[in-house]
Amino acid sequence: MLLRFTKMHGLGNDLMVLDLISQYAYIQPQHMRAWSDRRSGVGFQRLALIEVPQHPDVDFSCRIFDENGAEVDWLASDVCCVARLVADKRLISKAQMRVELRHAVIDVQVHADGSVSVPLLRPKSVGEPIAVPRCSDQPLGWRLDTEFSILSMNGTHAVLRVADVQHVPIAELAEHLALHPYLPSDTLVTAVQVQDQNNLRVLAWQPGSGIVDSFHYGLCAAAVLAIEQGWVNKQVHIESVCGTARAWVESSEHDQHIYFTGSATRVYEGQIRI
Repeated sequence: MLLRFTKMHGLGNDLMVLDLISQYAYIQPQHMRAWSDRRSGVGFQRLALIEVPQHPDVDFSCRIFDENGAEVDWLASDVCCVARLVADKRLISKAQMRVELRHAVIDVQVHADGSVSVPLLRPKSVGEPIAVPRCSDQPLGWRLDTEFSILSMNGTHAVLRVADVQHVPIAELAEHLALHPYLPSDTLVTAVQVQDQNNLRVLAWQPGSGIVDSFHYGLCAAAVLAIEQGWVNKQVHIESVCGTARAWVESSEHDQHIYFTGSATRVYEGQIRI
């Protein structure tokens, strides 16, 4: 049989999305592995399955898989892509949707411009700040704060306010933090630059991967830290250093959630044999 799919791009991540509401198929891990190949298949970083919900008060269900066919936790960028597609295809005829995800049921809002607002649990401060080392062979013009703030949000984040993200020796800073006895080895290191009251730029480094220029929760952690410290307004635009991931983050001190608003693009529609 031929299965219809949509290739989508959102905040630096590319997804293959399958609508299993208007069509039916039993998808197995070997199918996903074959489809993820960028030479012989469709090619994707993540695969999203839109399915009939299990509960009556939910509009649709969504499961996310990696390129090896393993089910993984959802990202805000996944939800932006899926909700945008559901709205475009009119699978759900309303802008506010309740979505059943892995370990969560959330209400998302699709806006007229195609962007999607996703509620996320607020990051929490964990542990004491960590002093910034004096990095060798680097000009000091990038320095601003002298300590990393440590936050938890779907992982651990070391966030540092800097004067200029373009000149931050991020790999050297990550190596220093990797030696810290109380930080997990996969701590994401994020440098954030305040451009003005409405705009932030970030540079992030993931141990084992290097610079991260797609959606990551360090974007949200950095934005919330900037808002709570009064560096920026309660709603702020945040952008990765290469400009691939751009979004708005809104935070209110009386709400346990923050609201992440990002965009998604339909790249093309296709069919694949199963």
